[in-house]
Amino acid sequence: MALSPIKELASFTSQTAGLEKTLRLIQAASQVAGELSADSARATQLFTARDQLALGRRYFRLLDFYGCFERVHELLATPSAQGAILGTLELAEHTFLGLYLLLENFTILHDMNVYHVSWYTPLLTEANKFWFYAIVISIARASWMLLFPQRSKGEKGKPVAPVAGPSKSQLATRIVIDACDLTLPGSFTGWLPVTGLQIGLAMVVSTLLAGHGIWVARR
Repeated sequence: MALSPIKELASFTSQTAGLEKTLRLIQAASQVAGELSADSARATQLFTARDQLALGRRYFRLLDFYGCFERVHELLATPSAQGAILGTLELAEHTFLGLYLLLENFTILHDMNVYHVSWYTPLLTEANKFWFYAIVISIARASWMLLFPQRSKGEKGKPVAPVAGPSKSQLATRIVIDACDLTLPGSFTGWLPVTGLQIGLAMVVSTLLAGHGIWVARR
């Protein structure tokens, strides 16, 4: 028997990943609505909601840096089955992402208005640089896998089968998501000339695509 839309949503948001993406979508919608609002008071309310949602989402990734560094350790200890190029790209991606997540944690008390520090902006800028690098490398890795599919080494005279991995559509979706997400650290560091509205719209697109993947995978 098919579940009702409310039941489906409740099931989706009962998972950490689903709840995080739901909050991210509301955050992105608040950003877009605030940028489009002609009422300055209403825009301030929407941006406040955006900032509070962004802060709330940070609790979900408080210890995510550990998983990144654990993966780095695995890649250093054991040669990647994906080959030298993809292995090196994955190593760099997780290193930069782990550094971003770790450095970001040192600013959370400032954002909570618990303990303000003078080095908040410089540290967060450096953290966003690492996030930018991680996303760029993720795009490069997905592009490489899309352009040069891996194939297993079969016996002489026998056809060579592709190695099991993400499909072309999954890789293409990953590139689109990463390209949209690149606007966030890119705007913070000043490396990408994007407006607040463009950031919000890109965030909506990337969240819907990533959320759809989680929605499908849970079934």
